[in-house]
Formats: sequence, structure tokens, C-alpha cells
Amino acid sequence: MTAPAVELLQFMDMELKKENQQAERERARVWLNYLVNVFTQPSMGKEDPKFAMAKKEFIESIKPEQKKGQAKVYEYDFELMKRLKASQEGGG
Repeated sequence: MTAPAVELLQFMDMELKKENQQAERERARVWLNYLVNVFTQPSMGKEDPKFAMAKKEFIESIKPEQKKGQAKVYEYDFELMKRLKASQEGGG
């Protein structure tokens, strides 16, 4: 096979993978919209306990994560690293 044909096949394969990824994202978007519509409908009368639990789990799963407190800040100890490196080189 010639080089341009191989490159063309690789390009076609890359485009096909890209289209498949876009289709998968679209399917996920449609599914999420469906779930949102189902779980946000107002309940008329008494709600099924299993449905209520599923609704609660769904809401928890799509909530953005809440950071608790401030992020921990680490300080880099350059002197310790120099001593460790020196001991490894000297005792290596």
C-alpha cells in the first residue's frame, strides 16, 4: 500500500472514532435529559418509596462536589531533598 493511501485510511479511522465519540456524548446527553425530566416531575399523591430513594440518589449523583474547608497547601522542603540526594549519591 502506498503512503498516501495509508494516511487516508488513518484519517478516515480517526474521523470515524471522532464521530462515534460525538454520538456517544449525544446519547449520554439525551439519557441525562430523560432522567432529569422523570425525576423532576411533581408527584401527584403518595410517592413510591423506591422512586423517592432513586430520585434522591440521582440528585446526589449529579450535584457538583462541595469542597470541605480550604485546600491543603504543601511546602516543598528543598534542603531535605538536597540532603537526600547527597546521601544517595554518596552512599549509592
